[in-house]
Amino acid sequence: MKRPPQEPAALEKRAQPGRLRAIILAVIVHAVFFSLIVFGVTWQSSPTAPVVAEIWKDLPPSAKPAPPKPEPEPEPPKPEPKPEPAKPGPPKPEPPKPQKVEPPKPEPGIALKAEREKREHEKKEKKERERLEKQKQDEAKKKKEQEDASKKKREDDKRRVEEERARKETERTREEAASARQKAIDGWVAQIRNKIRSRANVPDTVSGKPSVQVRIRILPGGEVLDITIVHPSGNRVYDTAIERAIRSASPLPVPPADSELFPTFRDLNLNIEHER
Repeated sequence: MKRPPQEPAALEKRAQPGRLRAIILAVIVHAVFFSLIVFGVTWQSSPTAPVVAEIWKDLPPSAKPAPPKPEPEPEPPKPEPKPEPAKPGPPKPEPPKPQKVEPPKPEPGIALKAEREKREHEKKEKKERERLEKQKQDEAKKKKEQEDASKKKREDDKRRVEEERARKETERTREEAASARQKAIDGWVAQIRNKIRSRANVPDTVSGKPSVQVRIRILPGGEVLDITIVHPSGNRVYDTAIERAIRSASPLPVPPADSELFPTFRDLNLNIEHER
C-alpha cells in the first residue's frame, strides 16, 4: 500500500522539536564543562548558564510512530583537562618592627638617692647576716659548753663513784687487816697472860677478884727486861705474887722479832685478874 505524499513532510515537521532539545542539552553540557575548567583555573565562581527550554502551548497532532532509526554509536568521552595549579598569591606584608623606646634618664639627684638607699639596704642586710651568723655561732658554742659540762659532770660522778668504791674497799681491807692483826695480838696476849697465871703462886689469904695492871718491857725472843706496876690491885700480896710470876714465866711467848707484830710487845700493858 502506498502512503500519501504528505506523510514524509509531516514526519520531518514532528521530528524538529527533539533535535532542538538535543542541541540545547549539548550546549548546556559544554557550558558546564567550560565553567568547571574556568573554576579550576581561577578558583572563582562563575554564574551557571541559563537553561533554554521551549514551551509549547498545544501538543502537535499525534501521528503514527516512525520506524526506529538505528541509534548512533556513542562517542568516547573526551578526557577532562587537568586543572592548572593555583598561582601563589602576593606575599604577605611583613609586620612593622617595634621601635625601641629608650627609658627616660633619671635625674642625677634621684639616681644618687637610689644608690644611697641601695647601699644602706645592702649594709643592713650585711649586718643582719652577721648578726644571724654570730647568733648561730653563740648557740653552737653554748651547746658545746653544755655538752662539755654534762660530759665533765658524768666523768666527775663516775670518778667519785670509783673513788668512793676504792675508799670503801681500802677501808674494808684495812679493817680486815686491823681485825686480823688485832686478833693475832689478842692471841699472843692471851698466851702471855695464861703463862703468867700458870706461874702465879697466889696465897689463899687473897680473896675476891683483884686486878692489877702491869707494864712489861720485853726483849726480842720474849726475855723480860723490866716490870712496873701501873695500877695496883689494892692487895700488896697479890701484886707481889703477879710480879714474881712474870719473872718466872720469862721468856714470854711473843711474835718473832722480824714480824710486824713484835713492836707492839716491846712495851706491853697487861691486866691480870685473880681467878680462884
